[in-house]
Amino acid sequence: MTNNAAVPSKMPRLCWLKVEEVRIPEGRLRSRFEDYDNFNESVKANGVIQPIHVCEDKDGVYWLADGQNRLEALKSQGKTLIQAYVMPGSKQDAILHSAKLNVLRGKVNVGELAEFLLNLRKDMKVEEIAESLRLSKGYVSKLLSIAQNKPALEKLKAGLISYKEAYNEVSCKFSGETESFPGKQESQETIHKAESLVTKQETEEAMQPLTDEDLGITTNLKQAMEEGKRFKPLGPDDLKPEAEPRKTEYMTCDYCGKILSRLDVKWIKVHAEEYDKVLLLIKGEAERETRNESSRP
Repeated sequence: MTNNAAVPSKMPRLCWLKVEEVRIPEGRLRSRFEDYDNFNESVKANGVIQPIHVCEDKDGVYWLADGQNRLEALKSQGKTLIQAYVMPGSKQDAILHSAKLNVLRGKVNVGELAEFLLNLRKDMKVEEIAESLRLSKGYVSKLLSIAQNKPALEKLKAGLISYKEAYNEVSCKFSGETESFPGKQESQETIHKAESLVTKQETEEAMQPLTDEDLGITTNLKQAMEEGKRFKPLGPDDLKPEAEPRKTEYMTCDYCGKILSRLDVKWIKVHAEEYDKVLLLIKGEAERETRNESSRP
């Protein structure tokens, strides 16, 4: 098992592959795709604009990492070639890469995600799963708890209950099993307080959605997604190193007035409303030092 399987270490190469050579690994986390007919017509009219992603294992087998709908659309139309970004990796790497992208896009069934995580848990630690899929450890742990309760899992997959309801159902069952253990009898008041505290904590956690950091969404990516921009895949020219190194930028120091390069700049963390005040203090100190030096014999 590769700890950072979802992040291949080498740059992908762009090439054409035979459609029949690309294998779809079993156990992938499926994404919801409701407008397949229109998508299929678009592919028929314009072809596949965005290349798929595949992982090539040590035996030369190509495992699909992203783009199942594009691949199947070409298959249904009898096409034989498809453009793909090929990166080194195993079958498991392809599964994790696909899952990470589908989770990021928000197009997965939460119940199926819980079941998927339970399968990963056989070979991976909770921390490794959370890191690979860009999810919080707490969220992964809760989904694993749901996945271990078959009735709650099936209802969640069918959309009969929400994620919060499924977790509450699992938590209540766990509490009941705990109370059935032999030992010292707890008072009803103690049990009521404990249940109230657990319910309050679960409610507070459930009300806190996953942050952008949990999902691996940067500020630029979030802005682009909100504006509805389409992402152009990297091409061979984009992967080439820069022909010339960037020129060093120079500026004037706010303290001494001398020239310095951007590499020599050090930043001071202050509140925005305090910036002008701090800048005046720095410049004032610089002027005092200048006067002191000029007055020396």
